[in-house]
Amino acid sequence: MMKKYFIILILSVFLLPSCSFTNLFLTTDQPAVETIRVAILREADIFMIHIQGPYVLYDHGTDQILLEGSVLKESRVSVSGSGIHIAGTDLPVSALKVFANRDASIFVNNKSFRGEIDIFKTDNSKLTVVNVVELEKYIKGVLPSEVPDRWPMETLKAQAIAARTYAFYVKQGKRHALYDLTNDIFSQVYGGHSREKYRTNLAVDWTKGLVLAYDNKFLPSYYHSTCAGHTENVRELWNQEIGALAGQPCIFCKDSPHASWKKNMRLKDIQDKLNEHDYRLGLIREIQVVERNRSQRIKALKIIARDGKEVLISGKDFRNILGPNILKSNSYDIEMKGYYVDFFGRGWGHGVGLCQWGARAMAQQQYRFEDILRYYYPGAKIVHYQSLERKAR
Repeated sequence: MMKKYFIILILSVFLLPSCSFTNLFLTTDQPAVETIRVAILREADIFMIHIQGPYVLYDHGTDQILLEGSVLKESRVSVSGSGIHIAGTDLPVSALKVFANRDASIFVNNKSFRGEIDIFKTDNSKLTVVNVVELEKYIKGVLPSEVPDRWPMETLKAQAIAARTYAFYVKQGKRHALYDLTNDIFSQVYGGHSREKYRTNLAVDWTKGLVLAYDNKFLPSYYHSTCAGHTENVRELWNQEIGALAGQPCIFCKDSPHASWKKNMRLKDIQDKLNEHDYRLGLIREIQVVERNRSQRIKALKIIARDGKEVLISGKDFRNILGPNILKSNSYDIEMKGYYVDFFGRGWGHGVGLCQWGARAMAQQQYRFEDILRYYYPGAKIVHYQSLERKAR
């Protein structure tokens, strides 16, 4: 009986109209997998790479196989005179693709990454390393780097949707760039496969494909640690007019460890940092708040030197120059103390969009992820990303 069914199956394959044997097995209606390109190293002189499994190295421009093997032992990668030095070999190319077969991880400086690794020799003879990875796997490498994996599941789901949306938003218009995002606080913190956790992976799987839409477009779904009472209007930082990011009171993050902070600094250190950005100031005598915005964050400051010179600077620029982890936010008071200054601050981050500590408290109070996202992005809708891509086409 089994033989009879097998013969019928084979005959049916070959008698199908307008269908070749090859196409029967290769044709699929499944949509292409979305990928994202993340710069994990920029302007590097050298780095280390190894793969615990079969691998292939391709010329990035021609897809010609250059090297392959069963295991890539730990190898130093650097720029050579003719191209890129890897696995003890000088390859005369300016860009490489590194693939691991059988879903093996690729280790770059002992961090594990899924997907493909692209290596580019830059014009100044440095190396930029880009991880090309499925977008959902990318989000799995982001989530535990942005929020603790033991936080409430509804918070993790909300964060997964915000991170996924932000990735799609930034990816737009980057087709001709080497990469879409970086792996740091200036994009989204991304730790690759080695950073993944069980609960954050569940949050990504349970929200697969879901994003935030506003005006039928991907919302720039910014987020931050602690708003300390009021989220910021996106217009104050990035000159965008978006109703879902106009800023609003937040009553949920008062228990954050970053709700208040203090930073003491030498005025000479602030002077040096400003002069590195061409402000050309002498020793500082005073720092004054000139203007605050509706959320009470500092919009403008006046720096007065001991020789009488005065400089106006935006709160945003001042924080960026000193460092976003030194001045944790733009919401602070100033107390001058001779050759020192104390900053008494509130919150951590730029303040736009989702407040992570607020989202944690909301989940603890039984709010669902949909409620959290509606609260911090009022007017935005939760949709599947494919609906927005179809509209874009």
